[in-house]
Amino acid sequence: MSSSSRRLTSLDGLRGVAALIVVAHHVSLLYQPFAATYMGGDLPAEGSLAWWFSHSPLKLLTAGPEAVIIFFVLSGFVLSLPVLRPREFDWMAYFPRRLVRIGLPVLCSLVLAAGLALLVPQIPRFGTSSWAASTSVHPLSIERFLVNIDPLMPDVTLNNPLWSIFWEMAFSMALALFVGLAVVLKRFWPLVLALTVASTFLGIDSQAQSFRYLPAFFVGALAAALFPRIQAIGAAISSWRIGHLVWAVVFVASLLLLIGTWLFPALTPIPAMWLAGFQPVAALIIVICCLEWSPLAWLLSVGPLRWAGMVSFSLYLVHVPIILTFYYLFPSLSLPVVGMLAVVTAIAVAAAFYWLIEKRSHTLSKITGAAVARGFAHRGSGETAAAAAPDAQQTPARELASDSRA
Repeated sequence: MSSSSRRLTSLDGLRGVAALIVVAHHVSLLYQPFAATYMGGDLPAEGSLAWWFSHSPLKLLTAGPEAVIIFFVLSGFVLSLPVLRPREFDWMAYFPRRLVRIGLPVLCSLVLAAGLALLVPQIPRFGTSSWAASTSVHPLSIERFLVNIDPLMPDVTLNNPLWSIFWEMAFSMALALFVGLAVVLKRFWPLVLALTVASTFLGIDSQAQSFRYLPAFFVGALAAALFPRIQAIGAAISSWRIGHLVWAVVFVASLLLLIGTWLFPALTPIPAMWLAGFQPVAALIIVICCLEWSPLAWLLSVGPLRWAGMVSFSLYLVHVPIILTFYYLFPSLSLPVVGMLAVVTAIAVAAAFYWLIEKRSHTLSKITGAAVARGFAHRGSGETAAAAAPDAQQTPARELASDSRA
């Protein structure tokens, strides 16, 4: 594998690692001290296992919301790159292709979640973690199922991770605007990144979710617009005698910045939120390190991580319903055993879901996109010919000759 292709393949590995972190995050929320750090309640005692996994660098292992920010930056980057290539981008094929590519697996994941909820009722019991209780659906009705299918409704109780799909689709439908702004503003990238931090902070502070999440997609699009410059800088750093040390320091610093709000719990709320504002920038630096630091790119390109990246979307879609099913199915088992069984099963189901559903959605999305594009092209050529014919008949020969010379 060439170094160039390995760099791009490394993003698949990064996506796989991020998906596994999201799974670990949701498994940890079955344990109430972890759930309390997100949903309120008695926080873990200082020095306890839950405290160390919440307020030390070990938080990286369960930093699910932060991993989603990496997903958003990755989406902004990989969706923008084809638009910026010299060859013409087919927008008529892109939109239906994207809708089918995401919509079909999401719909199937909701059917799976509903089936599991009917098979194993999700009735909270004494001692149920606050996260499990808030994510449980009982009783499940047709009306509740339809509400969860509706992309404009905020209820994602049936399959909790689907909250992020709304933002994925919002960005996907506005891709032209994001890429256009990235191209126009790329020369002002330091100011753009500063505005990204400010927007994310204000979004968190005001609970204006568009200002909180869409900047992460935009910095990914900005990185795509600046990709040749990023590659040149990356090559220059790698050529230094201490290049590997520089990359290692930058990578570790960006990881710590990504979870900065967890590492400094004693800070007042305003500085903590400012640290959260830096998350899209930290995620962007992590993506750049995975692209340009060759040892890290090699590590993320190994077979198991590449495979995890391949099934990452399927794993993201199916893991929470499976975790909840095992949680309610085996109430007498210890949480570590339940978590291990759920993770192993989720990975196996994700592999099957990928081959049966997601891979088929790839094919169907291409067919749909090509059919729509051909339909618009045929209609456009027909209308152009029909409009041109009467014009040609009414236009004097002298004007036609003038037009042909021009």
